[in-house]
Amino acid sequence: MKNLNPLFYRSLAVLFILVALSYLFIDIPLAVYCRNMDAGVRNFFGVVTELGISTWYLIGSFALFLFFRFVSKQTINAQRALFFFVSIVISGILVNVVRFTAGRYRPEMLFSKGLYGFTFFEIEHALVSFPSGHTTTAFAIAMALSFFWRKYWPFFGLFALMVGVSRMIITAHYLSDVIAGAYVGIVSVIFLKNFTAGYWEKNLFSNRSLGSPDKGRDASVPFR
Repeated sequence: MKNLNPLFYRSLAVLFILVALSYLFIDIPLAVYCRNMDAGVRNFFGVVTELGISTWYLIGSFALFLFFRFVSKQTINAQRALFFFVSIVISGILVNVVRFTAGRYRPEMLFSKGLYGFTFFEIEHALVSFPSGHTTTAFAIAMALSFFWRKYWPFFGLFALMVGVSRMIITAHYLSDVIAGAYVGIVSVIFLKNFTAGYWEKNLFSNRSLGSPDKGRDASVPFR
């Protein structure tokens, strides 16, 4: 963990710069462009965006944890399912704390009432745009799965990126919301892995597939 803090603060600085630039120069024109895109494209990404809903991932991963823990007695797979579940829970809590605190107008408020910016401490759906919750969930999933099977990280990353892009194309969020959501999803899972390292089996984060034997070498992604 000694090397994580400087990297974390540098990443926060980069995040702030990217969000600020997007907020000032990109968010509005990009939202207007996306709103005028072909209906077929928007409908397609309207389906893609459903992949960022956390409910079924939470139910599925917790069910897998119970199955592997108490039925098939596969310790590693049970812990992987639990880590996946907790990754989504933690990232979801963090993103909602930020959203309710920031209270940013969603693009729909720009198009319907000309409102843009932050109102702070809001809970209404139209006023909690920053960061994107769907994007946070997708990137938390991608990060957790990349810890388990790191050679497939490009596919997991593409999945998360598609969800993030979908949030902009259907004008549910601005680009800066998506950037911040991706950051929360990634960083929360990295912190979870490092702060709970002593709890998990040493070979939890490996390249082996689900259902394989419990023995194997440690191949965790090197975020320490």
